[in-house]
Amino acid sequence: MDELLHILQTHQQRYPQSTVVDYVKLIYQNEFGPGHLVTDEQASLARLEAEWGRLQTNPNLQDDLFEPIGNGLVRLHLRPLGDALSLRAVNRFFVLTAEKVRGSRGGLERKLELLRGFIQGDASVVSFLEEYKQAGYPLLSHSEPYRAAYAPAYRVVQSEFALFFPVFREIERLLRKKQPVLIAIDGRSGSGKSFLAELLQAVYGCSVISMDHFFLRPEQRTPARFQEPGGNVDYERFLDEVVSRLQEGIPFSYRILNCRDWSFSPSPVIEPGPLTVVEGSYSHHPAFAHIFDLKVFLTVPPEVQRERILRRSGAPLLKRFVEEWIPLEELYFSCLNIAEQSHVTICTHSPVQD
Repeated sequence: MDELLHILQTHQQRYPQSTVVDYVKLIYQNEFGPGHLVTDEQASLARLEAEWGRLQTNPNLQDDLFEPIGNGLVRLHLRPLGDALSLRAVNRFFVLTAEKVRGSRGGLERKLELLRGFIQGDASVVSFLEEYKQAGYPLLSHSEPYRAAYAPAYRVVQSEFALFFPVFREIERLLRKKQPVLIAIDGRSGSGKSFLAELLQAVYGCSVISMDHFFLRPEQRTPARFQEPGGNVDYERFLDEVVSRLQEGIPFSYRILNCRDWSFSPSPVIEPGPLTVVEGSYSHHPAFAHIFDLKVFLTVPPEVQRERILRRSGAPLLKRFVEEWIPLEELYFSCLNIAEQSHVTICTHSPVQD
């Protein structure tokens, strides 16, 4: 509840014209997100386009693009958006957030009790909260004083969209200039590479290729290979089976290496499209880094990295990461200046999964 209390205090300072209705709306969004507002994606996009068409700039309103509302959610304000994102992308953010079931009546009631203590000494507040409960906690619109003062225009979305906004902004910029666009997501283990790739796939419907499918074959696992910066990946096979096909722009599949028995299986067909994503450590390898229009590097503090790997993979694999795989990654990053040669670098302090 400390996070929500801080959010309430911040909104009280920033929006002094707020009434109890606006605080209740904030708490409702914090608990449930926007799921109640999305029943049809195309209708949602049409509403967004209509609202965008009516939107007017106001020099007296200094909206941040993203405003935290707690519980892993933010308000994405439309007024400062400009051309950084397409409305279709914004709507996908909104729809994907709505699809995540969250919240409960009990959770809402506990948070409204916090609000009751936050706004003390006002009998009308107590009366409103009792009436709101009797009505079954319906969805509320912002109060007229709030609307008059702040002209709210926003969508509630997952905080990950704010964290990775620089990536989405660059993709949108590139897609306006050329197609297809190829991007590679490299970075430290546990930094969220797979998570970001899945997010991009959910927003854009793009194909994703994983570098985990290109582990070294047994005959490649020599001391000399492991001493080579970036040698802990089958970059030769990636060049042969992926890079050449990507440049041809036709549907293809490649072989996925199974490390349990060293067998190969075919990948799903990679369909050419406006955007294709390659994700995983060593995706910025100098053997093929030149093909990418956007290179993203994700990093993470060591203590957070270890905690995420432990939660994801368990203690035995964490030991192997720490003793074997992370040192090989760090050799690659440092010797080949991988982070420095990336277009976007993001430190993922928030609890994303890799």
